[in-house]
Amino acid sequence: MFCKRFLLLAVVCALPLSATTTPKADDKPSNSEKKESQNKKEATNKVNDKRCALFQAFEHALITNKDILAMEYEIRAGHEGYISVRSAMFPTMAANAGYNARYGEAWTPDVPEGDPGKRGSSKSREKEYGITTKLNLFHGGADLAAIKEVDLQIRARWSKYEATKQKVLREVAAYYFEIYAKMQELLHIKALLESRHESLKVAQEMYKTGGAKYLDVAQASASCAEVEAKLAKAESDYQSLRAKFTEISGFVLPIKLDAPKQLFNTSMTVKQGIDLAMRRNPNIIAAADSLAAAREAAKKPVAKSLPTVDFQYSYGYHLTKADQANNHNNNSRDHAFRVVAAIPIYDAGVGRSEKRQAQELVSKAAVENEKAIEETRTEITSTWAALVSAQRNIESAKAAVEARELALKVTEEEYNAGLKIVNDVLKAQQELFEAKFLAIQAEKEYFVGQCSAIALIGGMNPHNLKLKVDQHSENSLQAHFAETKMRVL
Repeated sequence: MFCKRFLLLAVVCALPLSATTTPKADDKPSNSEKKESQNKKEATNKVNDKRCALFQAFEHALITNKDILAMEYEIRAGHEGYISVRSAMFPTMAANAGYNARYGEAWTPDVPEGDPGKRGSSKSREKEYGITTKLNLFHGGADLAAIKEVDLQIRARWSKYEATKQKVLREVAAYYFEIYAKMQELLHIKALLESRHESLKVAQEMYKTGGAKYLDVAQASASCAEVEAKLAKAESDYQSLRAKFTEISGFVLPIKLDAPKQLFNTSMTVKQGIDLAMRRNPNIIAAADSLAAAREAAKKPVAKSLPTVDFQYSYGYHLTKADQANNHNNNSRDHAFRVVAAIPIYDAGVGRSEKRQAQELVSKAAVENEKAIEETRTEITSTWAALVSAQRNIESAKAAVEARELALKVTEEEYNAGLKIVNDVLKAQQELFEAKFLAIQAEKEYFVGQCSAIALIGGMNPHNLKLKVDQHSENSLQAHFAETKMRVL
């Protein structure tokens, strides 16, 4: 019954936003056709509204989730870091200004004894202004390697950003299914409590007529109290789940929820899933980009050991003003051009140390890349096996529920006939509740497994879910990077 309802909802949810076709220019729609089209559109909107609870939560999570916001700011910071490394390719300019005040005193030492000698003093003030421009002509390719490294680091951050979004959406979906399962559990507990109250009422009536013992009434009353405690615990768990869901997604779920639709194509094989994951899993992509960035970073220590060539131009204007009349003022301006070539000879082992460090980091990134691939393969294999097991559990749970319903019906008939006692009825009710609870848990595990599977192959992303709000966020980040690359000030 549950699977049929889920499949039916999945078919209905897959309907397009508009079922009408575009009329030709010479084929004007009639009023009745317009009305029918409007009715279909309204009906489709109602269907979309029914399926919007989970997707609205996705949209709110992409806007308000703290982990996603932190990754967005980290990406923007990485964009700004691109300018820092790119500055080595551009000339730098600095304005210089200086002020000097001088006081001097001179005398002649070769004079007769007793003559104080000829002494004199002078004062002057100097002002200078200038502009210096420097351009790196060749630094062994270290600047190009740094630019490539930062570009790959930005790509790795983007992949981690995608992984964070998929992780958040996966958690939102898992909590949604958990809440839905808890709602179904509450309904079954309430139904069980009604059955227990009915059994207690019957036991009390039969006790009055002598058809039952007081022990039967006591057992029925105790079972009612036990179910009431279980109901209170389930309601508390339900409220906690809703609060946690709101914390993650920033969205308050409505009281009534629809059955979740099927998100994943269960006919996909393990090999197909692994092939998709190798191309689309954001964790694998991020590990590959980090490895490429580490390899580019390893080129920088090698480039530092090569000769460098720098060009420098400076312009200066000097003003000197003397305080005595016999000293003349002096003004001057100059232009200076310099080309400096430097050959590293000895750096106390810093260059070799940085090279060894970069090689170790490359090895570390390679191991992490292999680890990400192996972990993804293992998770896909186990997740696919869990999905098959969950499908079988759903089928067995349905059969168990049908069997327990039949057993409860027979037990109640035998109790009314005096062949069974109250304890037998209570036991049958409990077994039916446990069977329904196992069926709910099997369905929840099945849909949570679907979320895990679709996330592993890189499908739990806003593009596949067609969430417009996240597309706007992605476009904003891409525009920010394009603007940053073009910025020179």
